[in-house]
Amino acid sequence: ITLLHRKRKVCYDKAKEGAHMTVVRKFRNAEELRCLRRMACSVPEEVMLRETEGDVLADAKSLIGLFALDYSRPVCIVTDSQELLSQLDYLDEEARCASF
Repeated sequence: ITLLHRKRKVCYDKAKEGAHMTVVRKFRNAEELRCLRRMACSVPEEVMLRETEGDVLADAKSLIGLFALDYSRPVCIVTDSQELLSQLDYLDEEARCASF
């Protein structure tokens, strides 16, 4: 099942145990990555990042793991955490408001 979620693609992978959600997002700067890491550390569920066109997978809770990816292109955030997805939506709203 694939849903459009506020201009981001959210995929539910039912083949694996549970419903893993994948959100494709472009990070504009290091501060956004720091925010993601803080959010990932605040939830008990696993939060992984992977390149949209690659096999590299990184733990979003690991500072060193975040250096493994190329952020010049969008990356996939893979998690089971509804709370993290809600926090991402809130950050998107703040960014839109700040740009006006």
